[in-house]
Amino acid sequence: MCSLAICQQVDDDKLRVLVAHLLDHPVLTELDLSHNVISDRGARALGKLLNGHSQLVTLSIRNNNIQSAGAQALAHALAHNSTLLKLDLRLNQLGDTGGQAICRALLRNTTLVDIVLAGNELTELTASLMADVITENNVLTSVDMSCNRLGQV
Repeated sequence: MCSLAICQQVDDDKLRVLVAHLLDHPVLTELDLSHNVISDRGARALGKLLNGHSQLVTLSIRNNNIQSAGAQALAHALAHNSTLLKLDLRLNQLGDTGGQAICRALLRNTTLVDIVLAGNELTELTASLMADVITENNVLTSVDMSCNRLGQV
């Protein structure tokens, strides 16, 4: 098992270099890019990594600047990925558009067991779709949507 944690102001350009290298050398199983300055461009690069020959089992990109476009790119990859078990997207700004894209991907994904979407400006719209995911996806065992605006229900 090979893991890497980087917290040195990684931006989209640095991440794209890392992803290019990882696509050529897919040995990493855990990647922690939390507390950096990754935005939608970087999330698209991570989507390419997840779509490629990645061996990633755990990906943490919490507390970055990923918004709905980046979430949509990650969702596209997540719908087809067969190795990732844990994804932490906490403390980004996915919004409902991004959150719903992730939920729709989880309806197709058959490997992810743990997802964290806490603190992403999600509302009842995303929570409702996640309820559908939870009833239909029999692999997913842990969902954290705390610190969002999910309403009373």
